Amino acid sequence: MTDTVSIDGFLAASVRSLRAQVEARWTLPDSIGWKDVWERIEYHGIPLLLHNNAGGLDGWPEALLERIGEEARLMVLWETTHHKTVSALVRALHEAGIESVLMKGTALAYSLHEEPAVRRRGDTDLLVRPQFRERTRAIFEKLGWYRRIDPHGLYYQEGWLHDAAGFFVHSVDLHWEPSDRPVLQGIIPIDAFFDAKAPVPRFCEGAFRPDLPTMMLHATINQKWHALHGYDAEGGRLVSPRRLIWSIDFDLMARGMTPQDWQRLQEHCQRHGVGALVAHSLRGMVQDLHSELPAGLIDALDREPLNPTLARYFDDPDSLGQFWIDLRKARSLDQKWRLFAMRAFPPRDHLLDKYPAAKGWPTPLLQGRLLFETAGRAVRRAVSR
Repeated sequence: MTDTVSIDGFLAASVRSLRAQVEARWTLPDSIGWKDVWERIEYHGIPLLLHNNAGGLDGWPEALLERIGEEARLMVLWETTHHKTVSALVRALHEAGIESVLMKGTALAYSLHEEPAVRRRGDTDLLVRPQFRERTRAIFEKLGWYRRIDPHGLYYQEGWLHDAAGFFVHSVDLHWEPSDRPVLQGIIPIDAFFDAKAPVPRFCEGAFRPDLPTMMLHATINQKWHALHGYDAEGGRLVSPRRLIWSIDFDLMARGMTPQDWQRLQEHCQRHGVGALVAHSLRGMVQDLHSELPAGLIDALDREPLNPTLARYFDDPDSLGQFWIDLRKARSLDQKWRLFAMRAFPPRDHLLDKYPAAKGWPTPLLQGRLLFETAGRAVRRAVSR
């Protein structure tokens, strides 16, 4: 069995040393193979960070250094082609008068990381206002993007793909709400992403990101969601409470925050009852990187009671239970109906993914089967309470 605790502790210590410009000595026992260490390096998203500091990796196995170098070169190539493809899209939106905001990894990569390619990610998350959705889709299509078959259960975002340079298929998640779940839209409303947006000239003209308090709150919610539901990676879907690249993100955001930013973040947490979630993310960052924060900040955030609806939402990872909370939190009857219809009557390709042995069934029958099974789950949930 792989000793991931020891490996993760070693990697966190190595990252701390390298960021402090101190050599990171190999201290793992011979019983831990370099391939096991590589798997955790890949999981934590830090190959290029290590490669850029390879001169400080004292005593690391040569085979591991070679594997890190191979992956680092691939990351740089991916970043180069991804940036070229996506920046052309963002510029086109800007020239068409469509306001957009970069979110998550790409926003962090081009505004806080010294080298964008260090911030490993699989796509770019791009937010537009709902009224520009159709015009945005038309620009995607004009530039050669095509729709991805999204997993069932997405309501306020969709995936777009683009073949680039014969090497990669690049992906953009187009959002018209910063969160796909209504229960979270009240915590991080769309106006917060546009009203105090900051330019990202390193990405391209017309590129923007949210302000740092909004980015930190969004990253917190995103990290909590991944801890429950996982995220897509090359090796499949991974469930993770924390990765070192995320801790580095939080550290960079924290370093950029002014006293006024921290005050705004705390006031937002008090209004919406999310202080404990932010405290948890910051505590993980401190554990990994020994980062410095304003005195008493984490304790002050922790004292705020967690929003009870949010607590129920995250305490119950079952998608059906979360769906009912989202349905109640939907802001209008039209929104409630669209949520219900999309959940109850998914398209045929999603149904065939769920029921591959029923390819000969007509679509209404497949949808009926899904509704029957969902009703059964709802009854079992009610009885078990």
